[in-house]
Amino acid sequence: MAAVAGLQWAGAAPSPALPRKRVECPAVSSQQDPAGDREGFRSAGSGGLWGGWGVIAGITLADLAVQGRDHTALVMALLVAAVTGVVYGCALRPRIIAGPDGITMANPLRDHWVPWASVVKVDMVNAVRVHCAATPGDRRGKILYSWAVQSSARSARNAQLRAHRAARRPAVRGLPGRPGYGAYPGQVQEALDRTPAQFAAHELDERAQRARNADPAGRGDVAHARPEVRWAWGAIAAMVLPAVALIVVALI
Repeated sequence: MAAVAGLQWAGAAPSPALPRKRVECPAVSSQQDPAGDREGFRSAGSGGLWGGWGVIAGITLADLAVQGRDHTALVMALLVAAVTGVVYGCALRPRIIAGPDGITMANPLRDHWVPWASVVKVDMVNAVRVHCAATPGDRRGKILYSWAVQSSARSARNAQLRAHRAARRPAVRGLPGRPGYGAYPGQVQEALDRTPAQFAAHELDERAQRARNADPAGRGDVAHARPEVRWAWGAIAAMVLPAVALIVVALI
């Protein structure tokens, strides 16, 4: 899934005279397919980190291929491969995908899939969390955390400062039912006041609510809609095998 800078805000249907607003959340990237059935979220910085490291790794390997012919060059090449595997697993791979059947959270080592019937709510406490309904035999539902979209205390403080400045900014009074000049519509301002992680959690929670409302009968069939977890063996191999080879070669 390619990253697209910014999140697209989809609020209420705009009036004919007022175009739809778009809210940019540069700290989180999102992509929605043309059919609108799948939407992905990930940290926008992860793509930049992967691209930056790719340039460094490419230059280093090219230099080793031209000049390096000894044991040290082999160790350096394996070191680059090991770091590349870690950057891939921890930066590029993590993402959240909201599909027609549920939410997929791709973390560095494991993938979690939660059907909409099992999603109680989606919120954010340092990272996006998906609350799952309790299945038969369990006292409480699981809470799954996403590696892909996280938030820091600094981001929360910045969001509060933006909300405070927006509340103090004067606005020219507009027509009845429309915001004045210098003021955003209510839903747009509400989105701007959130951190990018809160915005992503809100979008996912709203989608879960729409799915439950569209199929209220499926809400009671939690026993047949259990969350699934799968080990990401490809990502594990990409991180572990180069590290093992590096250790073996370095000790020879």
